[in-house]
Amino acid sequence: MIEQASIEQLLQKTDIVDIIAHYVEVKKQGSSYVCICPFHDDKNPSMHINSIKGFYHCFACKAGGNVFKFVMDYEKLNFVEAVEKVASWSNFSLTYTSQKQDNKKSIIHILPTLNAFYKQNLAKNKEALTYLYKRGLNDEDIRTFELGFAPSSNETLRLLQNEQITQEEALEVGAIKQNENGAYASFINRITFSIYDHKNLLIGFGGRTLDENNMAKYVNSPQSKLFDKSRVFYALNLAKDTIYKQKEMIICEGYMDAIAFHKAGFKNAVAVLGTALGENHIPLIKRLEARVILCFDNDNAGLNAAVRSAHLLSLAKIDGKVVLIEGGKDPAELVASHQEKLLFNILEKGIELGEFYIRSLIASCDLSSALSKQKALEEVQKYTFNLEPLVANSYTTLVANLLGVNINDIKLSKNTRKISFINPIKQSKINNISELELLKFLYENNETIGLFKLLSAKEYFLHQDITKAILEQKNFKDPSIRELYEFENIKNLNNLEEFLYAICKINLAYFNKLKSLNLKQAFKKQIYNLLNQNLEKIKKSYQNDEVFFNHLIEVLKSVHFLDDEESLELFLNRLQKNIKDKKAIHYNFEEEVF
Repeated sequence: MIEQASIEQLLQKTDIVDIIAHYVEVKKQGSSYVCICPFHDDKNPSMHINSIKGFYHCFACKAGGNVFKFVMDYEKLNFVEAVEKVASWSNFSLTYTSQKQDNKKSIIHILPTLNAFYKQNLAKNKEALTYLYKRGLNDEDIRTFELGFAPSSNETLRLLQNEQITQEEALEVGAIKQNENGAYASFINRITFSIYDHKNLLIGFGGRTLDENNMAKYVNSPQSKLFDKSRVFYALNLAKDTIYKQKEMIICEGYMDAIAFHKAGFKNAVAVLGTALGENHIPLIKRLEARVILCFDNDNAGLNAAVRSAHLLSLAKIDGKVVLIEGGKDPAELVASHQEKLLFNILEKGIELGEFYIRSLIASCDLSSALSKQKALEEVQKYTFNLEPLVANSYTTLVANLLGVNINDIKLSKNTRKISFINPIKQSKINNISELELLKFLYENNETIGLFKLLSAKEYFLHQDITKAILEQKNFKDPSIRELYEFENIKNLNNLEEFLYAICKINLAYFNKLKSLNLKQAFKKQIYNLLNQNLEKIKKSYQNDEVFFNHLIEVLKSVHFLDDEESLELFLNRLQKNIKDKKAIHYNFEEEVF
């Protein structure tokens, strides 16, 4: 784990403007910076960046936080990954609580060295290049996807030795394997496909043999500290920005299919490194917040993979559809034969994930009798009972038609309660400028919060969430605090005088909006009204501003805490007389009353 002190030092050292500028164009505007918000379809610069306080906030979509939050959301990384990314750009050495991470960092240079070797070899291998050209790839595709060629085992072992990479290190990253006869290269006489994770770290390779008699047509890097094929997608490093923008990802079966989709213009395509999705892929898909299009071959292996994947995705509440390519061709073959338009048409079609799974399930059942239909229904229910009731019930007509039974005989959800939708009551919120100005002053001068609590109350404010967040001294990570800065044309309160005047206005506004007042509330309303109408007149009767402010504070404090009708009436009368006589508005109230 990264030491907390190290994270805090990095946060202090890092200029958030520099980091965000890695991703989007940043422009200076006044004392802050602005940019197009990358988290929604932004036409005008809606995101403001405060380089001094180290936060960003979008006034349109409400995205905001510190530099780590920005990198997490943009790159779809977890917190640790984002911290490490910021550290690498800031030339900052993080401190870890264990040496485990340091060991990992010491070996991540091995695979890039191997990748450079493979790419260099491909340029010299005519057979491999001829194969790739025949599959419709060109030199630009080869460069973009970093394709290479792994030669003989001895040549790879010699490279590792020349680079002073030990066998232990090479085994750790899956560059070599070992049996009773010794060490040998993981990839021998194969075209190599570079596999990066979502952090743009090279973690492994895929390899395609040129020997058609080799039963193992494709192989992947062995499981290692860096590589786990059940957790990665091929080409995600190239596709993730498009996926995030479009909120949709195409998942296909193999390396060549993913490359073909990109060539055809579908830059949101990735490939699984096996026959189907697994549980470990789900967090990554959810992190991308993407709708999924499963595009598998229409053979037995592809169909089985589609069924398993549709089941897994739908239970994980991920939306999407299944697209099967007819005619025995895969996306790579369609693109190689210049049938990209056909690929566009195919992707426009498709069957929703849950419907596809239910259709496949019922198609595999015997429906020759009423009893067999009941068994088929029970199989469907094993699936739908795990869905949300609204989703499950949406398949009722489909299941009834497929089974050939009455719709009233179909129950697909354990929850039998009817789902009703209640239209929320919209409450209008008055844009109280004085209130917003005061709240902004409190946030930026939190030393005045204690004084505020003596003179006013949270209940007096229309913007309850913002007020609560400020009084609890939340920071800019809190969306309510960021919302405060969304309001335009709010001037800054410059001093204690303006702060006290704003409290008088807000306290009076609260009592003005009450439809019925008891006697205590009526007296307080009269006092606040009296103050608001006469503050400038009262101030002129004082020779010293500081004395005036102190007396005004004492008056507001007394009104706020007085809780009996008699005391409030006496206070009102005395205040009226003092204003009329141009005397000090405060006196020792307790001594006079008691």
